[in-house]
Amino acid sequence: MTNIQHIESRNNGKIRAFKKLKEKKHRTKEGLYLVEGFRLLEEAFKAGKTVHAVLYTEEKEEDFSRYIRPYIEREEVYLASQDVIMELSSTVHPQGIIGIVSIDESSFTDIPISYEDTSLFIYLDGLQDPGNFGTIIRSAHASGAKGIILGRNTVDAFSEKVIRSSMGSIFHMPIYQNGEEMLSRLLAKGYQLAVTSLLAKKNLYHEDLTGNLIVAIGNEGSGITEEIAQKADTLLKIPMPGGAESLNAAVAASIVLFERVRQLEWTQFS
Repeated sequence: MTNIQHIESRNNGKIRAFKKLKEKKHRTKEGLYLVEGFRLLEEAFKAGKTVHAVLYTEEKEEDFSRYIRPYIEREEVYLASQDVIMELSSTVHPQGIIGIVSIDESSFTDIPISYEDTSLFIYLDGLQDPGNFGTIIRSAHASGAKGIILGRNTVDAFSEKVIRSSMGSIFHMPIYQNGEEMLSRLLAKGYQLAVTSLLAKKNLYHEDLTGNLIVAIGNEGSGITEEIAQKADTLLKIPMPGGAESLNAAVAASIVLFERVRQLEWTQFS
């Protein structure tokens, strides 16, 4: 394993550079983001992500040896003071470890178009809540989606809140930043675009969701933009017999994704 270096001061040059990664513009510029917590960082290693550096406190030596040390090869490893971890952490009670992880290059390149007839992508059209985003990532991962496409005005996928709320699924789910271009390419390849809408004539349980599909999820307050709505091939209505005006964006997305799973399994075994 690589030699472990010591960092005690928050003013250390590397720490100042790492701290900048708490801001989106620096994450984008450097192609790096922060991952906090033993289980999350372990999941990043398991998923084959490139981890540039690991910082942990002496008090967490046992957890480091259990969860992280088996994966360490050439990464920079720092035994850091509690003050240093606090400087980089975004939580009230830091877990004592932080990793510096690479944003996958695929996030900035074209989607590798699948020629299967059952591929699914999620398009986020101005989604703003990090917790909703993380939950959608978990549902996308669980339902077998091929990736998530970020439309304009969507919250940054690599913020600490999104990463934490994804519970590690973000390391298994391709995230594509060039949203409008990616959407156009998929539509040109024959993918169907489905959006939830109160104007839908049929509810989603009566629509065929088994083909190559893009499910668009809009802003929590204003929903899908008119630009995306006009491109939709299918309008989906989630029945709400209780009379609620709307559903949480992540809940709505999960309902649609797992209705697709149900339909695919029904097709497979019928």
